[in-house]
Amino acid sequence: MGVLKFFLHLLGWMLTVVFQFVGSYLIIFVLSIIFAGIDISSRGGWLLLLLIIWLGYVIGVNLVGTIALRWVWQGVPFLPLQRLASTMVGALLPLVILLLIGLSVPAGGEGSPFYDLVTNNWQPILAQAALFAAIVGYFVPGMLKRYPGSPGVDNTV
Repeated sequence: MGVLKFFLHLLGWMLTVVFQFVGSYLIIFVLSIIFAGIDISSRGGWLLLLLIIWLGYVIGVNLVGTIALRWVWQGVPFLPLQRLASTMVGALLPLVILLLIGLSVPAGGEGSPFYDLVTNNWQPILAQAALFAAIVGYFVPGMLKRYPGSPGVDNTV
């Protein structure tokens, strides 16, 4: 019976991660419809695109994760602020690397070095890394063990 319970927990965790991917892409899609007129060939438009990607990942991962913790994983510690902060940092790290790469090349439209190097090569890779890091960041606060004497642990017997 323990093996079946393990596989059911693993399946539930994997479905939660898949729904976090789907939720994040749905939020990105809605934000891309709202901000459809931005010019990503300019520096300001590209920075706004990075902000939209970051915001969509943070909202999507936290929304689905919170729903899963409330309805499915009821025994898991909720930790909303810690999960939000680590999701924000996780999604931000790869996007900061992309920002540094993008700022090192002059901005331009199709056919420019910026378009070839940043938009075609690095942006898809680092945007997916940001989503993966956001999901990992969401689960990290719940995985950290709480040792006696650490903040928030009741040591009374």
